Amino acid sequence: MTAAPAFPPLVEAYLADLEHALAASEPRERAETLAAVREHAAESLALHGSDDAGARRVLDELGPVDAIAAASTPAAPAAAGAPAAPAATPAADVWLVVLAVASLALFVVPLVAAAAVIWAVVRLRAGVGNRRVQTLALAVGTVSLVGAAALYVSHVLAG
Repeated sequence: MTAAPAFPPLVEAYLADLEHALAASEPRERAETLAAVREHAAESLALHGSDDAGARRVLDELGPVDAIAAASTPAAPAAAGAPAAPAATPAADVWLVVLAVASLALFVVPLVAAAAVIWAVVRLRAGVGNRRVQTLALAVGTVSLVGAAALYVSHVLAG
């Protein structure tokens, strides 16, 4: 069994801060993250030296503790059996659905439907907000856009 490498005080303080910041993470992920950061720090210190300059370089490579902690998965709620509060739907998603429904009423103006579809795609790709509501708006906007295109084609074919 190998002993944990001795780190310079700056790196030790960083690791302690990271461990504290990961306190709300899943235990397995917290352990894996700490092990990975320790391994990276040991390799980097071996490469750059364990003096203060090497320690600062390691900390610059790792980045802020808050950024690492923010990327971790939060631990499950402590109250077992208690239902989780539903996440609030952002106002932008509510307006997105309103626009999509309006595009159905205004299907003769395909620009409204196109705007709803584009906005829904942008929000879905950004990964923000309520994905179900965004998918609903995308579907409604697409139906409206297809309906407007069908109406246009039938009008052109009719002469």
